[in-house]
Amino acid sequence: MSVPRATVTPPPPSASLTKLGEAPSSAPERDLVQLAARAALASAWRGLNPQSRERFAQAPSPSAVDRVWYETQDGWTAPMHRVPAAPGGSGEPVILAHGLGVNRFALDFSPELSLARALSRAGFEVFLLETRADRAAIAPERAPAFDVDDVARQDLPAAFERVCQLTGARRALYVGHALGGQLLYASAGQNGSDDIAAAVTLCAPVTFPRQASGARALRLALGLLPRDTRLPTRAAAALSAPRAGADLPGGLGLAAMSGDVARGMMMFGAEDIPQGLLRQALRWLEVGWLCDRHNTIDYTAALRGQDLPLMVVCAEGDPLCRPEQATPPLLAVRGEVELVNLDGGWGHYDPLLDPRAAEAVFAPIVRFLGSRRARCW
Repeated sequence: MSVPRATVTPPPPSASLTKLGEAPSSAPERDLVQLAARAALASAWRGLNPQSRERFAQAPSPSAVDRVWYETQDGWTAPMHRVPAAPGGSGEPVILAHGLGVNRFALDFSPELSLARALSRAGFEVFLLETRADRAAIAPERAPAFDVDDVARQDLPAAFERVCQLTGARRALYVGHALGGQLLYASAGQNGSDDIAAAVTLCAPVTFPRQASGARALRLALGLLPRDTRLPTRAAAALSAPRAGADLPGGLGLAAMSGDVARGMMMFGAEDIPQGLLRQALRWLEVGWLCDRHNTIDYTAALRGQDLPLMVVCAEGDPLCRPEQATPPLLAVRGEVELVNLDGGWGHYDPLLDPRAAEAVFAPIVRFLGSRRARCW
């Protein structure tokens, strides 16, 4: 990528205590409220499922040991959660990016359900990416509204630069699920792919069933909301968790993972969605392909001829990304490509959170990136 230079500064001392614009509150008081809410939801689950022996929700047990911060050219500061390489590992850097409406727990949920830990065991140094769209990000004063284009143009190049600065690598590897993969395509389409040693995208569509009139109307309606509006998907997911039985609906993209893990993600892994990201996603439904905000750049076409080794992971059972929606970038790039097409028993989040993922998904990703380690140096 031809990247804007990023200035690295530590976060303000108060950054981890409150969200921007919120009044500070007592941490013990906040924890007590959260515990009471979780107990009430667990009680509701038991009432709705009296015969079930499943626990209500499995809480994540992430592995990241510290946070490193990067700053974008336009003044946003955001963290990455660092998982060091296993002892004796060569330490090639891998950036992992989560999808829309979820957080890093989708990529690092537990020892058995963690792409981050699989890569760390294989000797990679892992950085779980957060962007300006995440809760921990710190906005500059009078920050304008942002969308997918802004995150791709500003956040990803700054994160790549920071990772290379920390590790001494010339390039970094990248793995993105859903929006995380789409951000990779958009960033490479705008900035080039010089800093990307190789990439893997999972369940990241670049074409969409057109819903022109409905998507346009909703997109315009969202534009009337205040620029910093976030859809309250965290609360909605938590409140919905007790009604999610062991057989979760495939429409959620949770075809095969265990119920307690799925409910754990609904309780702990959901994130509010900035309206700017949703507006651009609606733009994609309106025109039918992955494009910039004005539909002047087709991001898949912009990949054409770029030297980018690429693996695409998709699933026949994914209601949010059919294989034909995910595979066009394989025909666009010039680098070596590989496809992992899972069968109809896999949903949208199963490639990250189903017990079978370690063998069927993580192992091919480790192998693909491992054979391109040398491109980092």
